[in-house]
Amino acid sequence: MGLNLGKRTRTRLVWIVLLVITVVSISPFLWMLLASVKTTAQMFASPPVIIPPKPTWENYKNVLLGAGSRLPFVKNSLLISMITTVFVMALATPAAFGFARMKVKGSQHLEFWILSTRMMPPIAALIPISIIIGKLGLFDKKLGIILPYIAFNLPYAVWMMTIFFRQVPIAIEEAAMLDGCSWWKLFSRISVPLVIPSFLTISIFVFIFSWNELLFALILTGRDAKTLPVAISEYAGEVFIRWELMAAACVLQIIPAVLVVVLLQRYIVSGLTMGAVGKR
Repeated sequence: MGLNLGKRTRTRLVWIVLLVITVVSISPFLWMLLASVKTTAQMFASPPVIIPPKPTWENYKNVLLGAGSRLPFVKNSLLISMITTVFVMALATPAAFGFARMKVKGSQHLEFWILSTRMMPPIAALIPISIIIGKLGLFDKKLGIILPYIAFNLPYAVWMMTIFFRQVPIAIEEAAMLDGCSWWKLFSRISVPLVIPSFLTISIFVFIFSWNELLFALILTGRDAKTLPVAISEYAGEVFIRWELMAAACVLQIIPAVLVVVLLQRYIVSGLTMGAVGKR
């Protein structure tokens, strides 16, 4: 009886801890969601208005269709994130396959060197990259922001895809090679289809990293190539912060990433499960 009571107590404590973590995690999002349908007066009311009696959608209308519409910057973010994801995965997938299956002297050191470039804080490379982009005439150009995004996301994608390729049973590939399969056919027709869930998982992460990035976009863009995170930050002026408009823009910023994750959730789960245990 005492043992059962102890188990029940531990179970309740675990549920309480999980509930507290959940509340703490989602409370900022709930605050942002409620703030996005408040008026300016309600944002600064005393006592504070937690749930607005009459939610307003004017904030979303102003963000998307108003004089300072952020819709062009939404398009910029989508285009930049999608192009970055396509190029990163197109480069990372064959590179990862080579690391996983082709034994080259010193490949382990090369792998670690590639990963180590991701360990560097991006701000450390901001000044030299901004100078290079300026010299190339790519400031405030979409290509000028896509290239750094590719450079910083590629090491992560190569490292993760290498782990996933190593999860593919080598016996399958050896059987294909015995049947006369070339390296290219082995890669494109056998290995890649077997790691599609993992491929989609890494693609989602690369897209989200690019979609949410602020630092490089803030420095390397002006008006034409400005992304949505930069446009959102501009609601914080020197004198006044438009919290309600910032909240509405942040909700719009979250929607594409949430939709991608929800629609491809089963691929994310299976992809991460596949790479749970790495092997050489």
